[in-house]
Amino acid sequence: MDVDVRKLRPEEAQAFVQSVGVPFLSPTSDDPDSFVEEEDRIARTETDRAWVAEEAGRFVGNSCIHTMDLTVPGAAGDDCPVTAMAGISAVGVHPTHRRRGLLRQLMAAMLEDARAQGEAVAGLIASESIIYGRFGFGLATDMAELTINSRESVFTGPVPEVPIHLLDRDEAAKVLPDLYDRQRRSRPGEVSRSDHVWKAIIADRPNRRGGGGGVFFAACDGGYLAYRAHDANILRADLASVVVDELRGVDPATEAALWRFVLDLDLVGQVTVRRRPIDDPVRWRLQDPRQLQVTAVEDRLYLRILDVPKALEARHYRRPGRVVMDLVAPSVDEGPADPAPGRWVLEADAGTAACRRARPGEDADVRMELTDLGSLYLGGYPASLLAGAGRIEELRPGRLESLDSLFATSPMPLTGTGF
Repeated sequence: MDVDVRKLRPEEAQAFVQSVGVPFLSPTSDDPDSFVEEEDRIARTETDRAWVAEEAGRFVGNSCIHTMDLTVPGAAGDDCPVTAMAGISAVGVHPTHRRRGLLRQLMAAMLEDARAQGEAVAGLIASESIIYGRFGFGLATDMAELTINSRESVFTGPVPEVPIHLLDRDEAAKVLPDLYDRQRRSRPGEVSRSDHVWKAIIADRPNRRGGGGGVFFAACDGGYLAYRAHDANILRADLASVVVDELRGVDPATEAALWRFVLDLDLVGQVTVRRRPIDDPVRWRLQDPRQLQVTAVEDRLYLRILDVPKALEARHYRRPGRVVMDLVAPSVDEGPADPAPGRWVLEADAGTAACRRARPGEDADVRMELTDLGSLYLGGYPASLLAGAGRIEELRPGRLESLDSLFATSPMPLTGTGF
């Protein structure tokens, strides 16, 4: 029987959300929170940017795009600029219909739509990291989970005096979105959050707590915390642990004050902070750096460059330079529908860049798959690292060093928001 891949109709949003639950092993249950989650997902679904695979009136596959923007590297001391990004999500095929090419059709439909919308990049957070490289998505950001023995967490130097206030949910809903938007512009890789995302964060439903207690929100002028206790019982001698879902400050000094606030909580012996950048300086603040343990490192955002000139001209460059790149189509080749493969000239000066197709006679300096440009784009991984893994070929001596210099950025990118 034929399977039809098509756009979702507005009246099918609930059926779409229920279809997504099948490949992701999360069907709607009779738990009241499950119904609320379903309503949230329905509200968040952009039905004009969602697709289904349908057979005999039944959905057997699904995917969607969230319209958002991405912070990209900016000039030192300035806010990061943003570029429009197609946030690819809910991609799945039911177990009854795997290995029939439906994923390719869904991905092709989304990439075509993103190009039509003028989005220079598409991004996703992969449930299975092996899948999306063949479609041209390259790993662009990582994030870490850090755990510190808070009873042995003395810093080497003083921390700025920053007034920090606890917020109730109504206050948090008013204050945190603006603080987030300020903070995310300080680091490439962060994405915009919709009102629906904030509603879920503030609601803090029990099924999202991971076995911990309710969330505490604390904020200052330049940042905020969202944390919860685990194993808290003041009648026992045992100390509780605290898990911080978000610690965000507009600068290192503010983040140091937020770290100190949570490390100094009474009745707490261990603090775990999720979604931290790989270059978090907190280890270097500790008198005893062994009190910090990196308890997890997770691959995060995968980027697909859709419009090479638009994407490369959207970001800032710390060094001047010129490089000619041969970009090879990914293994799932869209052919003429994909304008990104080919030979491109990138010329950067005074922080900005121009990118164009190479002219006859302009030989390439390096060759890479489009996937690898996605990994270079935010500056999280140097070209020389990818070349060492056999992913980038240097065609002219010294050009890898130039590419490293061109794309380098600080701070390192982070994507702390899922979608």
